[in-house]
Amino acid sequence: MAVETTLRLATAGDVEFLYNFLKVALDPHVELVFGPWKEEEERAKFFEATRPGEHQIVERAGEPIGCLKVQRSSSEFKLNRVFLLPAFQGRGIGTKLVRDLVLDAHSAGLPVRLRVFKINPARRLYERLGFVVTGETEFHVNMESACLGSTKSDIVEVYPGK
Repeated sequence: MAVETTLRLATAGDVEFLYNFLKVALDPHVELVFGPWKEEEERAKFFEATRPGEHQIVERAGEPIGCLKVQRSSSEFKLNRVFLLPAFQGRGIGTKLVRDLVLDAHSAGLPVRLRVFKINPARRLYERLGFVVTGETEFHVNMESACLGSTKSDIVEVYPGK
């Protein structure tokens, strides 16, 4: 059973948390694919490109345990980040976050698209939730959860438990 979580908009005070979280989440994959994490370079890129208001902080009992970044447009929902601290992985939280996003997008008649490292175990989560590979690069796969129907009943039938 999933742990109860809440989402709140990130603030400027969350940027260091977001960076540290990104590092914890991606460092093992970056190291396997590109070599050791280059702290100064990665930090500079992150702080230059990151806008706190584009992220949501996942909280449990008021404590940050993860983050979510989704770009919504008139043609798609793009899942850019869904990270959970290791202690909160495997508890159904990520599944619920992604499933809720898919339900919202499909209710609007839109697909959800994402890119994930080929070696990232999160790929199995996306596949379990119906995402299919739509393309790939040397290091990543592009995935999509195409809109299956535009009515809530269509979606609930595909994603039971919602």
